[in-house]
Amino acid sequence: MKNRWIFRLLGVALATLTMAAGPAKADKPVELTFSTWIPHTHILVSNFMMPWAKEVEKATEGRVKINFLTKPATNPVGHLDAVRNGVVDLAFISYSYYPGRFDLMKFAVLPFSGNSAESTSVAAWRVYDKYLHGANEHRGIKLLGIYGHGPGGVYTTAKHVEKIEDFDGLKLRIGGGIQADVAKALNVNAVVKPAPESYELLSTGVVDGVLFPPESVASFRLDTVVKHATFFPGGLYADVHGIIMNQGAFDRLPERDREILLGLSGEHIARMGGKAWGDADVAALKTLREHNVAFHEASDALVAAVKERTAKFEQAWLDAAKEKGIDGPAALAEFRANLKELESGR
Repeated sequence: MKNRWIFRLLGVALATLTMAAGPAKADKPVELTFSTWIPHTHILVSNFMMPWAKEVEKATEGRVKINFLTKPATNPVGHLDAVRNGVVDLAFISYSYYPGRFDLMKFAVLPFSGNSAESTSVAAWRVYDKYLHGANEHRGIKLLGIYGHGPGGVYTTAKHVEKIEDFDGLKLRIGGGIQADVAKALNVNAVVKPAPESYELLSTGVVDGVLFPPESVASFRLDTVVKHATFFPGGLYADVHGIIMNQGAFDRLPERDREILLGLSGEHIARMGGKAWGDADVAALKTLREHNVAFHEASDALVAAVKERTAKFEQAWLDAAKEKGIDGPAALAEFRANLKELESGR
């Protein structure tokens, strides 16, 4: 009886202490920082990256929370090192900003590659994951996914590009990567300036036009200054971005949350990012029509002439792939087969 009375007292005391302490606290969430070098209002951030981050938070039941910095941690090019060195946990990079660093990623941006951002993005991820992952071009960082923009075209203020000779000496604002390669092959008078300076360059007559996908023309308010748009089947060029993560930050996540994060990466990121950019292309084309920008489809003769001048880019990629032990012809064939299937809606 005495022992029973003592155990009863201990039970009451334990219950009292538990109630005083309150309910057990949940584990503190892992908070990750994401730096973007474009405004949060840009469709890639507002319609893709932020919704994706919310998906991660929801799927991990709040154990992983991704916070977007109010200001970029560094300039656009510096984001690769910022992630690798742990200054930030997540960022996106444009492969065109790193000449010689991601040469194998050029397979997805060759001229005439794809007719929509989403199909190009998904096809690019599938081929990267199957053929290029082992080449280790993303050493030092964790690649979560890739996505790209829609077909790039030529937007001009005076007359449209009708024949191959019209490119000769044409002053175009360009970026780096495949844009620069294409511009050189077409004998363009290239003006290499940051994209946000495009409006001033066009409105003051410093350049005659730009190489852009439709979304960028609208985003940088060029619909009020360009008069002509020349489109090429599959695009004159493309650009591909990567969502990258600090390897240490990834490794510190609990195993179940790493698996959840990877499940929301890869092709999932490709579809989300590609769709966001593709939807923006559709909206931009509508805006351009409303501003009476004349649309022109490149003639067969012009397409053939451009293909002749740019064919060397594909061969250069095949040579680079061979040096890394990659079956380049198989990778390109599969990329194009995926594009055809995705663009047909299958």
